[in-house]
Amino acid sequence: MRWIDLTVLRYHVLEDFPPFLCEHMEKALNKFINNKRSYIIDLTKRLVEIPTVNPPGENYERLIDVLERELKKISLATKRIETPRSVLKKHGVTGGSSRISLIADWRTGSRKTLHINGHYDVVPASGKWRRPPFKPILKNDKLYGRGAEDMKGTIVAMIVAVSALKSTNCLPRVNIQLSFTPDEEIGGKTGFGWLVKENKIKADFGLTEGCTTRFVSCGNKGILWAKVICLGKTAHGSMPHRGVNSFDAMLDVSNELKKLDKKLKKRKTKFNSSSERDRFSTMVLGGEVKGGEKVNCVSSQTSFSIDRRLIPEENIISAKQEIKKAIMISARRNKDHRFKLEILAQDSPVFVDPQEKICRAIGGAVKKVFKKNAHFLLLPGGTDVRYLIKKGIPSVGYSARGGESWHSDNEFVRISGIMDAAKVYAFTILDLG
Repeated sequence: MRWIDLTVLRYHVLEDFPPFLCEHMEKALNKFINNKRSYIIDLTKRLVEIPTVNPPGENYERLIDVLERELKKISLATKRIETPRSVLKKHGVTGGSSRISLIADWRTGSRKTLHINGHYDVVPASGKWRRPPFKPILKNDKLYGRGAEDMKGTIVAMIVAVSALKSTNCLPRVNIQLSFTPDEEIGGKTGFGWLVKENKIKADFGLTEGCTTRFVSCGNKGILWAKVICLGKTAHGSMPHRGVNSFDAMLDVSNELKKLDKKLKKRKTKFNSSSERDRFSTMVLGGEVKGGEKVNCVSSQTSFSIDRRLIPEENIISAKQEIKKAIMISARRNKDHRFKLEILAQDSPVFVDPQEKICRAIGGAVKKVFKKNAHFLLLPGGTDVRYLIKKGIPSVGYSARGGESWHSDNEFVRISGIMDAAKVYAFTILDLG
């Protein structure tokens, strides 16, 4: 058999195979995934039916049981890892299920490993659904249910992609490690974040949830959550001059922070995002507001939250300093009051160069599926992919297409979107080798 010079092939073609074999493999993978529609619908329904609502984190064991059975069907070696109670206590996680992570390995003999992660917890469902959120229903191409889009449909796509490679005898030139983890919806530090920190994850490249169709996420904004506490002195409402009203101080310091917010609205990242408005720094005041003792009392303590999102050109230290400066300015005007700043959570912004090998591989896969070039974007919110990126592991995010209905009423995922995502994952795995 005569082999051709493969150096002329583009990066999105399987570099170690001649074109006719590449085309055969692609057709085989496409055919397998197209024929798995009924399985995809069934497994997605079964996952959505298990209400893994977080907080508090319910029914985790039931969900893991289902996933482990499916992974064993395709001959993956699985193991369960439970987050220690000491770690849960440290991060204030109480109640609910044990925090179990499921890891599955396909050792192909490669020196490199691609880690694919999905979280299985979902946010609570409100009472405004047109149909029961945990009784999934398929209507045309849309499968409705809490967690269908974020991210149980994508988990199914990950499993189907690996199943397709195995069933068509396509041996990747990378080892594959899958993990399905809890608590992403409350920050991930007791789930995937803990696994990465404790070196329980094997990875040279990473892939998890993110953008969809022709868009790939290769980073996200940073986050700084804080609480401003304003302290005064209580007194009877009929004699307010005997007290110091903390509510007045809250109004003053929040106005000072709004001046900072105007400056932040002008800071724009050089990185692309799905929306032009998402390219700017943001700050939300008052997501949580607490205070006051009684209607006829002068409030002795009032507090409000800050949700600050940082673009890659910013850093946590400077963001804190800006907030502290605004509080100090207000404190000088309100000498009878005291102010405290509590940092609730913080994470630096992360971004991966689109020229990294994982980006080129998934870019080529997207082009195979959608016949158009991929676009790499910065996510306004954070995902668990940040734990890999912060450790120096090039990682990207990609999800099954829904309706951008994550965390909202009547959430749905498209079955065709799950199938497309499975193809993107499968081609990425092959191209990465």
